Order: sequence, then structure tokens, then C-alpha cells
Amino acid sequence: MRDHVRFHSTAFIPMDIEPGQISTERYGYALATWVATRLQERGFAADSPVPEDWGWILGVSQQGRIVRIGCGNVEGSVSEWVIWLDVVRPGVLARLLGRSREAVPNAAYGIVAALHGALQTSGHAEDIEWFRVGPRGEELDHAATPI
Repeated sequence: MRDHVRFHSTAFIPMDIEPGQISTERYGYALATWVATRLQERGFAADSPVPEDWGWILGVSQQGRIVRIGCGNVEGSVSEWVIWLDVVRPGVLARLLGRSREAVPNAAYGIVAALHGALQTSGHAEDIEWFRVGPRGEELDHAATPI
């Protein structure tokens, strides 16, 4: 499954300094707020966005796991955006106690599907491209859909 998406949109261009913004070159508050709202509309429990030095992050509880969703601008751009997902893995104690069974479907699937649908129907996202990131940070498996 592809868990990163890059697209163009003028809908999230910041008008001013974003609340809590850490880096003056990194944006994404409007995008992260939009993502949280779209996920909440689809029944997901999404947290409020929190600033990071690379953009914004929010958490979503899904199937007993926490999925972190990063949102930010592509470096040097205010109209090219990226969203990526990271499923928080169970800790050592949970693995030792057998509480990290992989029988639980990947918690990110439903979120990725919801994000893809929201981007497709938004009317302001163009050139949507999904991809995975390899172990060396390289982009792999580019496609128009996450699956």
C-alpha cells in the first residue's frame, strides 16, 4: 500500500504565519485541519494538528492503533503538498505479552481510502500521486491510487 500522497493545490496556501509555526519555510496547518475534518466526517477520531519543524502532525485512533498523519508543503513550494501516514508500532512490552498480533488489519488502509476519496472529490487537488518510501528514503511505486 502506498502511504504518501503528493498533490498541487492553492487551497492551503497560508495567508500569514500559521499558529504555532516552528519553521518559516514549512506550512501545512490549513491542510492538516482539512485532513482532520475530512476524517472526522468519515467517522475517524482525529486529533487536532500539532506543529513540527517540517509541517504539522495529527493522530488518529484506528483498530486499536495510533496512526500519525504528517501534512506539509514540499520544500520551497506553497502550492505542492504531501500527506503521509505512519502506524505506531506496539512497544516491546506489548510484543512480549503477545498483544501485537499482526492479525489486526493494517490500521492505515481505511484512513488512506478516506484521504484518497476526500482528495478526489475536493475539487482543488490536482496531480494526485501516491507512493511509498523505501528504507533509504527513496520514493517507490508511484501511482494515481494508494492501492
